[in-house]
Amino acid sequence: MLSTPRLFDLRVPGHALRECPADSLVNTLRAWCAATMMLLMLMVLAPHASAQLIETTEARIEYQDGGFDLAASFDFDLPPALEDALHKGISLYFVVDFQLTRPRWYWFDEKPVNTMRTVRISYQPLTRQYRVSTGGLQVPFSRLKDAVDFMQHVRGWRVFEQRAVKAGETVQAEVRMRLDVTQLPKPFQINAVNTRDWNLSSEWKRFNLLVPNEPPPAPSPAPAAPPPSAPASTPPASGSSGLSPNPGWGMSAGPSSSGTLLAPAK
Repeated sequence: MLSTPRLFDLRVPGHALRECPADSLVNTLRAWCAATMMLLMLMVLAPHASAQLIETTEARIEYQDGGFDLAASFDFDLPPALEDALHKGISLYFVVDFQLTRPRWYWFDEKPVNTMRTVRISYQPLTRQYRVSTGGLQVPFSRLKDAVDFMQHVRGWRVFEQRAVKAGETVQAEVRMRLDVTQLPKPFQINAVNTRDWNLSSEWKRFNLLVPNEPPPAPSPAPAAPPPSAPASTPPASGSSGLSPNPGWGMSAGPSSSGTLLAPAK
């Protein structure tokens, strides 16, 4: 009668244990699984490409016509990869995020204001012009440097109304600018995950804002001067956008008088 085969031969004292083929297969599978798990951990824990830093050079709040406007400035250069994509017809979308936080000792901080504004830059090969668009505002530029410089300045953007804050309280304002990769074509979104040039963002700029007990008075209008003799009118040059140097962009393209500045609380 045939006996059942044993896994190890123990009949010879002091003899080294002999491993059967089944145990060898198990050990091989264990080593393969360990190597696979290590590879997956390295892929998951590998740091993503660090973002190119956009520097926030200015951030303040101004009271204007019963509300509060944001005036902010940023500084950055378009990386070569973004500039090349722009010239190939890919529009770039930049987002300015603004938040207002009210601290509460008994619960999580309240965020009465959380808004964003998108500005798009595109290139028209036929006219060889760059176009900056936000809302209903569209401004053409003949040079990329001028278009980027226009995007970097936010002026007259109504971020919250007077009813959103309480007189005499101190709130924290936060603002940042970033490249919105979610609005890029799908192949570029995949490339943006691990490419530093496509991760363009600034850190949050935070400052405390003391809401005055009474709204600051509106500036008194200048006295009207007598109308001078009308000289011969000169037609505007073709292609001129009618904007002063570095006007920035906001809710509208129309001119607006700057209100009294609300200084951050110390």
